[in-house]
Amino acid sequence: MKRKKKSKKKTAHPSLLASEEILVTSLLKDFRNTAPSKIVARIPDSRLAQTLIERLPLHDEPSVPLLSAINDAFKDKQVHKAVKRALFKLKKMGVTVEDFNSEKNTIPTVLKPPQEEKPVVCIGPVIDMAGSRAVLIVLHRPMKGHDVGLGIVSDEDGIQQYLFGTYSKKRTKILKDHLSEIAGPLVETSLSHSFTILENAYRRHNELNSDPPPDYLELRPWLVENVSLFDKPVIYDFMPEEPAPDFILTGSKLEKLFEHNLMEKWLIDFEDLKPFMEDTLKIDDSPIVLTEAQKSDRSREIKKKCLEELFPAPKRDLLRYRLEEMAYIFLKLDEEEYSEISLAAAQTMVQEDTILKINPVTEFLLEHSQNFYSDAMAEFAKGQKPLDSPSPSILLP
Repeated sequence: MKRKKKSKKKTAHPSLLASEEILVTSLLKDFRNTAPSKIVARIPDSRLAQTLIERLPLHDEPSVPLLSAINDAFKDKQVHKAVKRALFKLKKMGVTVEDFNSEKNTIPTVLKPPQEEKPVVCIGPVIDMAGSRAVLIVLHRPMKGHDVGLGIVSDEDGIQQYLFGTYSKKRTKILKDHLSEIAGPLVETSLSHSFTILENAYRRHNELNSDPPPDYLELRPWLVENVSLFDKPVIYDFMPEEPAPDFILTGSKLEKLFEHNLMEKWLIDFEDLKPFMEDTLKIDDSPIVLTEAQKSDRSREIKKKCLEELFPAPKRDLLRYRLEEMAYIFLKLDEEEYSEISLAAAQTMVQEDTILKINPVTEFLLEHSQNFYSDAMAEFAKGQKPLDSPSPSILLP
């Protein structure tokens, strides 16, 4: 009897999240008019790289440079197999594929250099209202350890702390774990994303300081030469730029967002808020007897003045950007509900204050901060805890 041939099982690919579908669709739309290196920089992992390859329109030559760039960027065997399948289909359709990796193909097999490891790039959440966050870049050096750049940077205060040097694999892991502990959790991202964050902080640093950050200046020339900057927040590679029409940003949703442990230090600086808190407290101590309606009007006047001074247009733009960045962090951490709220809060920042309506995000932050400091002052008076907390330090462990 003839043995029955076993049918080959097709590999089932897990369905994509809605945010991932948006990204893949965007990449397919842009790849003909965008440099392959920029497309690859937007691909977060090998699974989406494989999906993109399988969905590429295989009827013209522009697909070949992108396939080559993906093949170089990812070491995953399944990605390489997907590239080979795509090239085979192109060749059968009469598309020229001889230029694919032509430089590599001229090197004899025995002398082929080992494939260069992809840089490890991680960022942390925005940990406070000054936009402070961690950035880590690890560049692999064959036989010589790793070039590591890491620091705490801010789009408002500049480059606060930054270290750059060559370390062993073991030492690099210790540094990464230490950074994650003090300013994490860290999530992986692209070189372009991290470079954009660093450059925003660097430009601000130059505005505030005459002394440049020496360690960052060691790494910066390589980044400038090899990495492009993003022209829009990375979250819009995954989610729509327009607010969802069916999503309403309520006070309870804002409360949920800012109660998250990653947002607990999003507080207006106490010294900036203190004069307005004192003015509010003086309403009850006024030598003139005020009616409840008059007290309410006076309180609204103080709040309006406070919001105008603390959140002028440039500050609102920064706040929007930080909320967009947090939407990306939450998305990477698989906390999609928080990502959606954070993005909605960011998109609400275009709403200007009027006599009848105050921006809900800035109003919430004001009240949230006032309540926090009032409670903290009460506890401070009892000797239970200090009012301020130290900023994170990346001193070598």
